Parts: sequence; C-alpha cells; structure tokens
Amino acid sequence: MAQPRTSRSTIKNDPFESVIPTRPPAEAPTMPLKVEAQPAAEEAAAAETLGLEPSPPAPLPVPAPPEGRQKLTVHLEADIVNRVKNAAYWNPRLTIARIAERGIRLALREVEKDHGGVYPQREGELVGGRPIK
Repeated sequence: MAQPRTSRSTIKNDPFESVIPTRPPAEAPTMPLKVEAQPAAEEAAAAETLGLEPSPPAPLPVPAPPEGRQKLTVHLEADIVNRVKNAAYWNPRLTIARIAERGIRLALREVEKDHGGVYPQREGELVGGRPIK
C-alpha cells in the first residue's frame, strides 16, 4: 500500500532528482555539516534583553541568475498548444522550447517597453499558488 504524501507542493522539488540526477556528482551541492547562529538572531536576542526594539530582518539575498537553460512549466489554452505542436512537427528546425522562448522574449520586450525599461532584480523568490485578485 502506498504511503501518504508528507508535503503537498512539488514546487522547486524534482521528484526524479534522486533517480535521474540533473548534474554530475562533482557539481552536486553539499549540505553544511554545522549550522552556526545567524548574527541577526544574536542581535535580536541582545536587543530583546536590553528592552530595545529589534531591527527588522534583512531580506534574503536572491542568488545571481544561473547560467544555461532552466525549466519553466506553464499552462496554456488547448488551441495554442495544438498550434505550437503543429509548428514544431512541420518545421524540423524548430522545437516547442525554441518557439516558447521566442514568444516570451517578444512579450517581455512589450511589457518592459510599457514599464519604461527592464524590471529590477527581484528581492526574493516568487510565491507559488493562486494569483492575488
């Protein structure tokens, strides 16, 4: 009998990572052996002891954009999916990924033009789930 899932979201978790690694073992990230106290946590504890207001925590830094290609999953209307598959089928030099990349680049140019320039680097990771209405 199958075990119940312990987590509900698979965002950022590749279920096949343990079976089919995406990078060679030499490049695989290693877990730190010892976690030391964060200076911000020590500062907050000292401020609390002295009866002072602790300073708000600094936002976590966003890592630099990685090199190479990344996977992005999107849901599209059925007619668009069919048209993209037809184009990739009939043009052996095109792939679905290349068609999507070209379309996203065009859409980004339009959105950034309306914004007045390129958007600044985000301050944190995107929040998964339903969009805010």
